[in-house]
Amino acid sequence: MEISRRRLIQAGFAAAGTAALVPPLTAQRAQRAQAAVPLGLTPFTEALAVPGILDMRGGGLAELTMRNAQHRFHPGLGPTSTLSYQHASLPMTYLGPVIVAQKGQPFTLRVHNELGPHPLAFAVDDGLVPPGSADRTAPRASLHLHGGNTRSDSDGGPTDTFLPGQSYDYHYDNHQDAAGLWYHDHALGITRLNVYAGLASGYLLRDAPGSGIDTGDGVHLPASPFEVPLIIQDRVFAEDGSFAYPPNPDLDRPWSPEFFGDVATVNGTAWPTLDVARGKYRFRVYNGSNARFYLLRFSHGGESLPFEQIGTDGGLLDAPVRFTRLVLGPGERADIVVDFSLLAAGSAVVLANSARSPFPDGPVAVRRGGMPLPQIMQFRVTSAPGFTAPIPVQLRPTPMTRLAHVAAGLEDLTVRPMALVEVVDEDDVPITALLNNRHFADPYPTVVAKDSLELWELVNTTGDAHPIHLHFVQFQVLDRQRLHVDRYIEATDFADPETGLVVPGRGAAVSPEPFLIGRPSPPPERGWKDTIVAMPGEVTRILVPFGAGAAGGAPLAMGSSFTGPYVWHCHILEHEDNDMMRPYVIEA
Repeated sequence: MEISRRRLIQAGFAAAGTAALVPPLTAQRAQRAQAAVPLGLTPFTEALAVPGILDMRGGGLAELTMRNAQHRFHPGLGPTSTLSYQHASLPMTYLGPVIVAQKGQPFTLRVHNELGPHPLAFAVDDGLVPPGSADRTAPRASLHLHGGNTRSDSDGGPTDTFLPGQSYDYHYDNHQDAAGLWYHDHALGITRLNVYAGLASGYLLRDAPGSGIDTGDGVHLPASPFEVPLIIQDRVFAEDGSFAYPPNPDLDRPWSPEFFGDVATVNGTAWPTLDVARGKYRFRVYNGSNARFYLLRFSHGGESLPFEQIGTDGGLLDAPVRFTRLVLGPGERADIVVDFSLLAAGSAVVLANSARSPFPDGPVAVRRGGMPLPQIMQFRVTSAPGFTAPIPVQLRPTPMTRLAHVAAGLEDLTVRPMALVEVVDEDDVPITALLNNRHFADPYPTVVAKDSLELWELVNTTGDAHPIHLHFVQFQVLDRQRLHVDRYIEATDFADPETGLVVPGRGAAVSPEPFLIGRPSPPPERGWKDTIVAMPGEVTRILVPFGAGAAGGAPLAMGSSFTGPYVWHCHILEHEDNDMMRPYVIEA
């Protein structure tokens, strides 16, 4: 029997069985690329919109209402039907207000569902949503505080949805480090569509006065107007301005393996410009795209303007780290400081992107199926003076706990192999992606102990990078290491030996130890993370504390220990919806 290249890759018999796994250009990807015709929109003509602020530092009750709206992404586009989170004083037409909370100050967020017909009703896939769902006309919704140390009933999981006419109260204790979290919809089977339509925004958790440097007072770090959220998304528009979601020519269904847009939007504006003073700016950068990775740099006169990263998903680093480029997978955030003070008034800086799609080895040229999005936005330097105080050399009052040191002192550290797999049909068309080769609804969730520390080994057997997100926790990356994918797949028994095709439900994840290549590589990621990029053909090891008292009371990033069900999943939203998500349960 002749086995196609994709089956060879999936079964692991690709060259040397290493990380060099490049998925072939499927007809679906090629057609999507050819269909993504630029609209002729003039970039950098529109001012960046900054979302409104919902200040909850004093605690209490806040109310948001999800509604249909009409939004203008660019004057060259007609009005777009969207969904948004609206506050009584902040009637936004896309995304939602940025919520600002204070560490240790709880509050309740009451969310009302007043949604009408879905702007992307044509893309609802009946094979992904719960039976009987009416998401085309009455969309389900569930608000997830991404990166939040929340109790299970306030996590906003994929099955904790509520319908139009209903409301839900989320209780946030805010017992964790100051950080740039975010909130977004998480409804099972339509997350990719609800977020695409606009249900997402930022959540900035501040230090209490006198407890740290991230208080928002502008003494140690740039504050408004020199602190700016940048929610980056890619979108496709029809000629009338409505959202487009290109159909899948390889399958008789609306779902596609990934979505890549041809228009860059930031805070809901296509290719915007931000006028900046001659000083430092703190940018809270969110990758809010469905599937696109970004390799970002600040381009000025052909050179890359350096910047300092001061924080990751879960809060501030111990000290600033200087970079000239930044990789962000879907769901990841970065807290960075850019200094424009040495540039002359009138200078232009472009936020450029060179990441391939799919990441990391997708085609570059459009004719080969590539989906480049080389420019994101522009910064235009004015003559106004800006924030010029030095960034503190030490960002945290005390250095963060290094979980690698904690783990080294444990005699009974639980190590879990967690396999990432892709399932294709006989024609090599992707039909789903899975974790441990199990569907979301399959029985036997992973069970972990409250206040335990575990080592999860994310074994990526696919040809794409996957941003893996764990609800409730903030973790640290230990290292990465290549492996022989072919031998690993054979050992798991995921694939049918006759066809080389992965069959959902077969086999079980096994330790990657016998199949490793070379030495582990230290991670470029520093600090606390809740979303991590698992590269193809590699094992990504993360140390995960499931509670505040993990590993005998070590001082960790979170301040509360909860029990109950949560989920972990790929944050490529098309993968998450079908069906790269699994439950896990924290038990006392």
